[in-house]
Amino acid sequence: MSLEKYRRDILCCTRCGFCKVISTQKQKSWKYNRACPIHKRYGFDAYSAQGLLYIAHEILGGRLNYTEKLKEIVYSCTTCGYCDYACKWVHANAEVLDIILELRAKLVQNGVGPMSNHKAIAENVALHHNPYGKPHIDRFKWMLDETEPSEKAEILYFVGCTTAYLKPEIAKATVKILESAGVRFTMLGEGEQCCGATLWRTGQRGQAKKLMEHNLVAIKKTHAETLLVSCAHCYGTFKREYPKVVGNLGFQVMHVSELLKKLLEEGRLKLTRKVALKVAYHDPCLLGRLGETYIPWEGTVKMLGVREPPKTWLFGSKGIYDPPREVLRAIPGIELVEMERTREYAWCCGAGGGVLEAFPELALWTARERIGEAKDAAADAIVSCCPRCAINFENAIKHEKADLAYYDLTELILKSL
Repeated sequence: MSLEKYRRDILCCTRCGFCKVISTQKQKSWKYNRACPIHKRYGFDAYSAQGLLYIAHEILGGRLNYTEKLKEIVYSCTTCGYCDYACKWVHANAEVLDIILELRAKLVQNGVGPMSNHKAIAENVALHHNPYGKPHIDRFKWMLDETEPSEKAEILYFVGCTTAYLKPEIAKATVKILESAGVRFTMLGEGEQCCGATLWRTGQRGQAKKLMEHNLVAIKKTHAETLLVSCAHCYGTFKREYPKVVGNLGFQVMHVSELLKKLLEEGRLKLTRKVALKVAYHDPCLLGRLGETYIPWEGTVKMLGVREPPKTWLFGSKGIYDPPREVLRAIPGIELVEMERTREYAWCCGAGGGVLEAFPELALWTARERIGEAKDAAADAIVSCCPRCAINFENAIKHEKADLAYYDLTELILKSL
């Protein structure tokens, strides 16, 4: 795909503003009625999907020069996907997020992007197969001595870089839960490399594609039927971006919360220990809004935007929203409360789209907003299913000195076993 192919989608923008603010009937208060982190932070329309589409339009028309400020604006977006959902909700039916990602790819293609910290990620991945520059040999350093994955199994656990290197407690909890429930699983070991999420979302397509192709070959060699992930970034990337590059995956992608729900329903997972906490669940963007399977479409756009053949739109409403909540409700002692912005309307944690690496202050500001929302819901803890959300929220909690804890869903399950 190229930016030019999205020209009609770009022209669909009517400047309605729904990409910035939650629609009136879905608002619960004035305090938390905003949806786009960068627009709330900076206020100018350039810092919004509306502005980014206009930038894309002017670049296509050759009326806008590439500058450092333009690059900064384009890369400040967390790519949370709320604008994509909102635009389709008002039936403008523009692929807003894909346009933003394509705009970044065009900046890279023209030697303007990405940000310097994003280039460092590419260098680290090339050398060590992970964005953090950690030795590849240490990827499974977290693994417990007693853990013995099967050589072959129907389920393949893809750990992911952030979990393996920065939040290994999530991997440990996941493995212990699988073993407790008697689930046979295998892992890629040294064959596992970065899923390519941040490279793809910062426009560094060439290297991202190499990772996708490598991982697909490695996964298929195991003959596993299900790819299990505990990282929302990995989940959304495999579900939404991989098919754009490699076509049909040939295996199911399952988030750990889906498997936990299934194991509880089958009685294979027994939660007996009480965990006395009032928790608010945070919907990770790449598990919720951006957690739907990509469906390719080729055809003709006719008058009034009619697609022939009909196109299946990804509205974000069929992401993974219920399984984590149902699992939380199954834990004895847990009281689940909801923040004002949830599910499709969830506020981003601020760590996505390469923002955590290039704009750490913006990432922190965005996370602090969510921490305040959890506190206003009278929660003792915020729970989610993404290691990048975990890192950013824990940083915000520390910065705010907030009386609030953070847990990954798997950690609470482990406490209750």
